Amino acid sequence: MAAVAFPSVEAGAPTQNGDRHGFPPAVDGAWTLLVGGDGYVAGTVRVPLPFGPASTSDGRLVSEAVDRLTAAGWDAERFRANGDYDAFTATRDGVAVRLSARDATSFVIDVGRARPWWVWPLAVTGFLVALIITLLALRQLDAHTSGRAWVRVVTVSLLGAAAVLSLPALAVGGLATSHAAITGGDPWAPPWLGFTMVGLRPMAWLAGLLTVTAVLVVAVPPTRTPATARTSGRGRRTAEGSDPAAA
Repeated sequence: MAAVAFPSVEAGAPTQNGDRHGFPPAVDGAWTLLVGGDGYVAGTVRVPLPFGPASTSDGRLVSEAVDRLTAAGWDAERFRANGDYDAFTATRDGVAVRLSARDATSFVIDVGRARPWWVWPLAVTGFLVALIITLLALRQLDAHTSGRAWVRVVTVSLLGAAAVLSLPALAVGGLATSHAAITGGDPWAPPWLGFTMVGLRPMAWLAGLLTVTAVLVVAVPPTRTPATARTSGRGRRTAEGSDPAAA
């Protein structure tokens, strides 16, 4: 890949990179699972290059690389990266490639599996199914808590807090993937990106716990107080002693 894009450059030794190959030891283990990491990084093979943005300020090398990749059958796209330098992404035959800067003096080429076409349709379908299930559950909740004001208040409060805690992760994931789709700068940005980040993942865990708690609160059967039992018994005796003719 590097030879096609930059035939006159000797690339460095490739290394494995990304979450698919495991987190670095500093953030490995249960803490990463609970509190999140620096965001999701797709599993790729990373190839370092001996030049960087400082030596390609006019973007000519990157532009020529995009032309070579296009001629070789790649769907290549040049973009302006956040560090104000030219870079590119390219896809072909289920493989995705991205050129990015490691620092001012060195580029890296990440090569990995392209996102399958069914990821976004599946994500949208899952969102719609979850929305429908939520609406049906709220309708059932309203019927099940009829006459139990405190249960309704507690349940609605728990579910509302869970929704508020989930919004930041959903917003970050939506913004990141939308930006990647518009700029073409990240062929691997997933819709669930926000749920992998430090701070947002604990909020998502807490939202799940609050939702489970709300379900348990609704599932608790109503308690019968002595006053309720006496009232029910008096009502039955009144019905039994009523005049049959009047009935």
